[in-house]
Amino acid sequence: MDTLGITIIIISVVLAVLFKVVVMKRIREWVDQDLIRSLAMGDKAKLAQLIALDQTLKSQETPRGERHQQLEKLAESLNSTK
Repeated sequence: MDTLGITIIIISVVLAVLFKVVVMKRIREWVDQDLIRSLAMGDKAKLAQLIALDQTLKSQETPRGERHQQLEKLAESLNSTK
């Protein structure tokens, strides 16, 4: 192979990896937002509280699984108070 062929392969692989990383990050964000909206069940006040908790947990670098558990606990406690 010549230098041009190797360069094209390297660039293609790097772009494919970057594309995968970006798409996976977007999908995770969509899943998180969908979870928050479903837990809020259309209640705007509950939605605001869940979003605020999610942002706080993200800033504390809490793992996603634990964030989801805490969001579910908050939503459950908000449902039981109504």
